[in-house]
Amino acid sequence: MAKKRRASARLQQAHAREDVDASAGADDVSDGKTSTQQPDTATICPGEIDVEHFEISHNDKTVPCERRGKAGKPSLIFTHGAGGGLGAPAAKDFADGFAAKASIVSFKGAMNLPSRTKTFHAVMEHEDFDAALGGRSMGARAACIAATQQDRQTKALVLVSFPLVGGKRQESRAQILLDLPESVDVLFISGTRDTMCDVEQLEGVISRMASPSWLVTIDAANHGMDWKWKESAQMKRLTGAIAANWLESRDKSKRRCLVRWDEEVGGIKNEGWKEGEEGDQKEPKKDATEADLEESPPVKKRKTRM
Repeated sequence: MAKKRRASARLQQAHAREDVDASAGADDVSDGKTSTQQPDTATICPGEIDVEHFEISHNDKTVPCERRGKAGKPSLIFTHGAGGGLGAPAAKDFADGFAAKASIVSFKGAMNLPSRTKTFHAVMEHEDFDAALGGRSMGARAACIAATQQDRQTKALVLVSFPLVGGKRQESRAQILLDLPESVDVLFISGTRDTMCDVEQLEGVISRMASPSWLVTIDAANHGMDWKWKESAQMKRLTGAIAANWLESRDKSKRRCLVRWDEEVGGIKNEGWKEGEEGDQKEPKKDATEADLEESPPVKKRKTRM
C-alpha cells in the first residue's frame, strides 16, 4: 500500500494552482488561440505541496516513486540524473514546479543507463502511460531511449540539462537525439554555463534533428541548474511550470525561451516564447557523411610531375 506524506500548506497549494490557471500560462488555449503569457515566479509553489510516496516492483526489486499534482494519470514520467536521487534539488524543485500545473510521477533509478531505461518501462506499465517522458542529465538520455523502444506511443520528451558530451573523452551524445523520430516533440531546458551542454552546440544539433524541438535557456545556470543568485530553487520550479504548460499546448512558430536574472527588479525574469534565430523552417536532416563533407575544408589537388 502506498505510503503518503501530506504537507501542511494545502491551502497555499490550491491558491497556487488557481493562480497559475488564471494566468493562462505560456501555452494555455483560449478561444482556439495560444496565449504567449508565461507563468511567473510569484505563482509557482509558494509553499510545500502534497507528495505521495509509493513503490513498484521491478526485477525482484522495489522502485521508489513520488507522485505530485492532480489525481489520475500523470502528464509526465520523470527521473533524476546520475549524481542524485529524488531528493536532489534539481529534480525535486523541477517536479514541485511542474505539479503546480499538472501531475508528475518521478522515480529513482540505478546509475547505469540500460538499467534506468528498463525502469522507465516498468513505471510506464505501472502507470499505463507513455505519452510524455522526461529526465535530467543521464535521466534525459534514458528517456530518449525508452521513448523509442517496445512500440511506445511517446509524443513528447522533456530533457533537462541533457549531457551533450560526457565520459573521459568528452564523447558526443548527439546521435541519440538525431535518432528521435519526427513524431516526438522535444523540449530542452539548458543553462548557458552547463559544461556538458554548450548551448551553441545544442542549437547545431537541434537544427539537424528530425524531431520538432523547443529550447528554454537559463542564463548563467550550470549543469545542476544552479546560478549565483539566491533564488535557484524558485528558478528550478519555474522551469517545471514552463514544461507543464508546454506539454499542455505548444506553439510551433515560437520555439525559444529565455529565463534570466533581472538586475533592475532583483528577481527572475521569464522572457516568454519567441521565434528562434534560425527561423521556423528547419533544413532537412542530413546524414553523417554529408554533414562531415560540408564541414571538411576543400582538398587541394597536387600537380603530377611528368
